Amino acid sequence: MMEKAEFDYLLKIRDLKMHFPVKAGIVMDRVIGWVKALDGIDLTIKPRQVLGMVGESGSGKTTLSKALLLLEKPTCGEILYEGKDIHSLTGPDLKAYRRTIQAVFQDPFASLSPRLRVREIISEPLEVSGTLSRKELETKALEALRTVGLDTGLIKVYPHELSGGQRQRVAIARAISTDSRIIILDEPTSALDVSIRLQIIHLLMDLQQKLELSYLLIGHDLAMVAYMSTDIAVMYLGKIVELGETKELLQNTAHPYTQALIAASLPDHPRLK
Repeated sequence: MMEKAEFDYLLKIRDLKMHFPVKAGIVMDRVIGWVKALDGIDLTIKPRQVLGMVGESGSGKTTLSKALLLLEKPTCGEILYEGKDIHSLTGPDLKAYRRTIQAVFQDPFASLSPRLRVREIISEPLEVSGTLSRKELETKALEALRTVGLDTGLIKVYPHELSGGQRQRVAIARAISTDSRIIILDEPTSALDVSIRLQIIHLLMDLQQKLELSYLLIGHDLAMVAYMSTDIAVMYLGKIVELGETKELLQNTAHPYTQALIAASLPDHPRLK
């Protein structure tokens, strides 16, 4: 029996491109140009890394996350997981990848089904495997709730009965319930009250250490991204224009766009000095 190969990365992205056609004509059948949402992305996500990704709206951050979540198929390039392109995975390999990578979105009210109770929301990703009994699913859901600091009695309620912070904790509980290794955090605090944001940031940082997770942290707020991240990638017009360790990148910026982002951030933030 062959031993499983060891890799020093969780995901390796090579020359990833995502081009969308711009059409014209009466029946919109004529391509007159292309929108290059991603234009040659090279990136590696390593174990226990918190990779922050910043850039203006339309720079390609969310398009990249959709490609990683198999919601979009790239025009060309590859995303490697355990040496295989994720868009070629089938059967057990595909299920394993979907368990490995999860996401927490910006608006918890929009990302949680209003028709499901918290119990079903958290256990739904686990049901796909079909290997756990109803009791095991509930045990997993309760364990995830405790891990994110919520009362287990909330397992019976619907999302509209929760506060914004509680809903985001439920979304985080769902993401960790599959024993995921990579979590995409797409603006995880921007829709929350200011008083709640720091609590969620500290929760995410604690979980990252405790569960040895890797994060792809997408955000506009450079101060928040810098506070959480070990490394930062700066996206501009579908390209990564700068990439490096957080402290080094902030102190020795080379690209004018990165310099503009830093100039617009809070000047007294300790990680930006």
